[in-house]
Amino acid sequence: MSDNESTFYGIIEALTDRAASNGAKFLCFPEHYLSQETEDSVLNILELMKKQARKHNITIIAGGFYDRLSDGICVTAPVVNPQGQLIGRQEKIHLFGKEKDRAKPGSEYRIFNVGDVKFGVIICYDLVFPEVARILALKGADMIFVPSRIFETGIEPWHLYLSARCLENRVPLIGANIIWPPKYLGHSKIFDLQYDNQSDITFTRAVAVGGQSQEVLIADVNLKANAKLRNKRLRERRPKTYDFLLKK
Repeated sequence: MSDNESTFYGIIEALTDRAASNGAKFLCFPEHYLSQETEDSVLNILELMKKQARKHNITIIAGGFYDRLSDGICVTAPVVNPQGQLIGRQEKIHLFGKEKDRAKPGSEYRIFNVGDVKFGVIICYDLVFPEVARILALKGADMIFVPSRIFETGIEPWHLYLSARCLENRVPLIGANIIWPPKYLGHSKIFDLQYDNQSDITFTRAVAVGGQSQEVLIADVNLKANAKLRNKRLRERRPKTYDFLLKK
């Protein structure tokens, strides 16, 4: 292992240590944050994530990587449970830009279960498509993690997408963005819901806002209250009127 790799892994270890010491139970890393994304580097970072998950009894969404699966290369977000086990991968459904030259798109929307919590993962560009978050909500996701790689000029619309998907589906979204100045400047954000009894209106609110330096964002989200809001909203859907979508 080179000195640069050793330093990088040390940073990852320090970030997970800090998150756990501040009470985090779930931890999400960005997309394509390895400086050299090879099969070996992905395997090495996953081994570190497994070690840290066991050490701190936390669940880690390891980020988004090029991943060689049995049927080809995909962009995936590996999920490691508190026992340090890889419990699955969410494949990126909508590839972006040059990813199309190297990988094939996924087609499954997965729900991960850890304890009493069900969650989904949306990888970066998949957030643009409202169907992705809606499918995860319909499949029972209590919260959704969004490992991302967003240019500085795209941060504002990314925040709008995070807030909109949170509001549409009544589910908290945890957006983790890469920091590689000058193109990638972070500004990770966690969105939760706030309900006003008097007006019967639900709002989104940013419960954690990141800056332009490597840091850990910590926030509590109210899964029980959000589930009530979500169930009410989803019950009012009229799927039989949406057949038009299937024809396009």
